[in-house]
Amino acid sequence: MPAYNEAEGIEASVRDFLALPEVDEVVVVDNNSRDGTADLARRAGARVVAETRQGYGYACRAALAAGEGDYIILVEPDRTFLATDIYKFFAYAEEFDVVFGTRTSKTCIWSGSNMGLFLRYGNWAVGKLLEYLHNGPCLTDVGCTYKLLRRESLRKIMDRFTVCASHFSPELMIIAIRSGLVCVEIPVHYRKRVGTSKITGQFWKAFRLGLLMTAIIIRCRFKSYPQVASVVDRDSLNLEIAAPTTTTRRA
Repeated sequence: MPAYNEAEGIEASVRDFLALPEVDEVVVVDNNSRDGTADLARRAGARVVAETRQGYGYACRAALAAGEGDYIILVEPDRTFLATDIYKFFAYAEEFDVVFGTRTSKTCIWSGSNMGLFLRYGNWAVGKLLEYLHNGPCLTDVGCTYKLLRRESLRKIMDRFTVCASHFSPELMIIAIRSGLVCVEIPVHYRKRVGTSKITGQFWKAFRLGLLMTAIIIRCRFKSYPQVASVVDRDSLNLEIAAPTTTTRRA
């Protein structure tokens, strides 16, 4: 959880995830918060890591580097995401190196969430640009923090991240896709935020962020990314699907 002044929601967010038996630990990266976020996170049971370089990208990169589990999940601490949605990610974790969340599925957008028409269709449009320019999977959201990465796969691309600001998410997606990792996008629930967003809470901030995301997507189109080996054995998975075992059903 990258966190900057998230005192209003950090304790509940940490406890929501720690309540799930599959979660070994919650790491909160305190990015120079001045409202006691770090102390509240510790009180809720999180391991707190300090990142003094200010910026959303710096905080996300520190969070990814600090994770020690077999699967690392990046998520916001503002209660917009459901902890139980990690089971959706787990359903795909054996078949993919990286699983991206999307907040733009209409039936998963909760009342009061910060996902109006401008943000929804803006994310969809920029997602499609990333999809087509970088030969990615179906993509409909470039700004969703909720992501799962296999730690073994993540370590192969960690040193390629460069973005320190709020447009880190599309760079992570581009690097994962262009480096040869097997990626997929799935819908996640998106609720009303606790507190005010520092990035998309105002129209012009959101518009500027969209331009930054578009720029990096276009700029990275002309970069070369050395290929890394996926840890997913696709041939083995295909064999299992092609040759299922049969059982006799008895009344």
